[in-house]
Amino acid sequence: MKQFIKALSYKPVALISCIVLILLYLMMIFAEFIAPYDPNTSVADYSFHPPAVSWYSPDLGFGPQVQERTVIKQINWEYVRLKGQNHRVKFFVKGEPYRLWNLIPMKRHLFGLSGTDYPIFLMGSDNLGRDLFSRILYGSRISLTIGFIGVIISMTLAISLGGLAGFYGGKVDWLIMRFSEFFILIPGLYLILFLRSILSRNMTSGQSYMVIVVILSFVGWPGSARLIRGLVHSIKREDFISNAVLEGIPTLKIIFSQIIPQMSSILIVSIALAIPGFIMGETVLSYLGLGIVDPAVSWGSLINREISTLSNLRNFPWFLIPGLFLLITTLAFNFMGDLLRDFLDPWHRDKGGLR
Repeated sequence: MKQFIKALSYKPVALISCIVLILLYLMMIFAEFIAPYDPNTSVADYSFHPPAVSWYSPDLGFGPQVQERTVIKQINWEYVRLKGQNHRVKFFVKGEPYRLWNLIPMKRHLFGLSGTDYPIFLMGSDNLGRDLFSRILYGSRISLTIGFIGVIISMTLAISLGGLAGFYGGKVDWLIMRFSEFFILIPGLYLILFLRSILSRNMTSGQSYMVIVVILSFVGWPGSARLIRGLVHSIKREDFISNAVLEGIPTLKIIFSQIIPQMSSILIVSIALAIPGFIMGETVLSYLGLGIVDPAVSWGSLINREISTLSNLRNFPWFLIPGLFLLITTLAFNFMGDLLRDFLDPWHRDKGGLR
């Protein structure tokens, strides 16, 4: 760990990416506490409300605050500020009751307004007056976890099938590799859309989540399986593998306990780079209406619902914020994968850290 922290200091971009990912996952874990509202709480009088938090006003001076606004044109939802109607943003305020992790009943939120009914829209509101920031936080629970769960399933399939192909060779190798090549030859996006379209659309949010995870895992394993097959094929000739076979240790146990640890560095990098691919896959499905549906929310479904026309994008540019979160997350994982590749590869190491 000390060496890894030292390696982070050699790559500021990777350090920033690490901090960003930690913050994103902390926000995901404590979404109920950080979000000022439930994702489905609607304030109809404040539809398409722009981001309202500022840092200075003549009345309150410096500090986070909200200036009230009122609608002057409901046709395009044009707002104007009300002079002298400023409210200080306070921390650990009472708000909507909720259950933290669906277990602990609480009323305290990280921030909010007290003494007024005016809403606090940190990143604006949507067409139904729902807080976009709260919806992004709750949506991260689907978008960020789907990557980890999908990678776990995908890598388990890849290690099992690729390991068996590389270990046994012969007909087993031929069958598994031809099976994986069949999926590789079909463009991944088209295969994902086909598999999802043949399934029922009348699913609950939980069913849609599991279906998306299974589809993305099923499509994602062949490339990793081919890589693992080649590595296992070279490692199985080592003496310690021959000894394990002579001792009668089961094949899968040899693969998982003795061969896979020899390629752990490559697998860690593959996982780090595969997670954003799964996140993007869920985003594409949700954007096309084949993924997460109401009342659940994900980053992809937010982009689908809000950025429906160019006029919406021009009049309400804060609808692009979910896409910005998606872009930042994808870049952060890629920069971390780049660091892990250099850190875990002995050819890129020297006594002083990273070259």
